[in-house]
Formats: sequence, C-alpha cells, structure tokens
Amino acid sequence: MEPNFNFWDNMAKRYPRFNDISMSKDVNHIINWCQNRNVSFEGASILDIGAGTGTIAIPLAQKGAHVTAMDISEGMLAALNEDAKEQGVSLQMHTHQSDWDSFPLSQQYDIVIASMTPAISDLQKIDKMLGATKGLGIYVGWGKYRINKLVEALVKAHIIEEEEDCASAGCIKAAQFIDILDERNIPYESSFFETSWSETYSFEEAKEYAYDQLKRKEIVPNEAIVESILSENLDGDKVQVTTEAEKGIILWRVA
Repeated sequence: MEPNFNFWDNMAKRYPRFNDISMSKDVNHIINWCQNRNVSFEGASILDIGAGTGTIAIPLAQKGAHVTAMDISEGMLAALNEDAKEQGVSLQMHTHQSDWDSFPLSQQYDIVIASMTPAISDLQKIDKMLGATKGLGIYVGWGKYRINKLVEALVKAHIIEEEEDCASAGCIKAAQFIDILDERNIPYESSFFETSWSETYSFEEAKEYAYDQLKRKEIVPNEAIVESILSENLDGDKVQVTTEAEKGIILWRVA
C-alpha cells in the first residue's frame, strides 16, 4: 500500500532533488539507455507517475518534452515546481497532486514513465499505466537487492521480520513488471544496473529518517531503540547512511 501524503510531505524535506549527484547519475543512465534505443523525448507528451521532486521530469523537460508530473505529495511537487522555475522549464511542466488511482486519465500520452515509485503497487495500477500511453512506456524498479545496513539494524532491533518486498515500500519490482508484460505478450527491452548512494545526517535528522523508514514498513518506532542504534553509527556528530542496490529499466512500445 502506498504511504499517505503526510508521509511523503515529511520525506520531501530530505528527498534528493533533480540535481543531486547520485540521483543525476542514475537518471542520466536511464535516459541515455532509452535514447540509445531510439527513444526521442523532444516534443513528446510525457506522464510521470509518482514524479516526486522532479528527478526525471525536469531532465526530460530540459530535453524538450512536455511533462505532466503527478504525485500524491504537495511537498514533493513544491520542490519540483521550484526547481523547474529555476531551470527555465516551468512552461513545459504541468503538475497534478493526486494518487494514481484517482488521477483523471483524460488522454493518452506519447510516453508514460514510472520510476522507483510505490504509486505502481498492484496489477490494477499497472493496467492503468499500460493504458495511459499511445506510444511507449518506461518502468524503473528495484532489481534483485537493496542493502541499507542501518535500516536493516532498525528493523531487526524492533523484532519484526522484514518481508521480501518490504524494502520497496509496496512498489512492483522490475522482475515482477517483466512477468506481467510476458503474460500479456507485450514486447519489451530491459536492462539492470548497480548503483549506490550515501546521505549524511545530524543525529536529529537521522532520527527523523529512521522514524520515516520504520513507519514506511508499518513498524511503530521505539525511541530508545532508535537512539541506541543511531548512537552506534555516529561518526563524530554525524550519521552516514549508505544504500547499495540494483535497479531495472523496462521499455515497451505500443504495437
């Protein structure tokens, strides 16, 4: 189940923006991979489902696309609009605050994209995504692994076993998406790549991060446990959080 908008508004305070170095590296890899497969973004109408802070929407607008950026969070879209204005692409960007179920699909788009978003979390949502494009679709999801030792320690300390898909917060993994395309006999291309990123927080910021991660997994945080684990991970007065993961890109075209 997709976390509610209050959760994502809180996450928006720390969520990477489009020009974050680690985020830009992954987004450039995704866009270049698509362009190497003759995908043209210039002049295209694009729907970005779960657009967040615009990490993909803004680079696509910079390539000449007209992007409808949909997200459940007002805070995420505020960050997106701020950066879009700064980059001079506001006129190419339309934002819509909504969850995917409620989004009014009044037209089909040249390209529909969903990247690392819990907005796409079940078969019904995938079917709506498949029907939203008249040209092609791009899905980016978690691959075989996602390792975050701090979050793993927090979950283990709360004596709750993490389910296999819990780390993806309900979003469909890339392999699952591929299986669904296979079932529907929809041709596609796919690629998997490894990535990693690190974030440095003050103790209080790390505590807020820990609370968000636990709540995202429907775990009630224990303050004493959280503070104890964060204290063990202090380097001076900072906590560094590193994530290593595999991501998958899937590209399909409407026949």
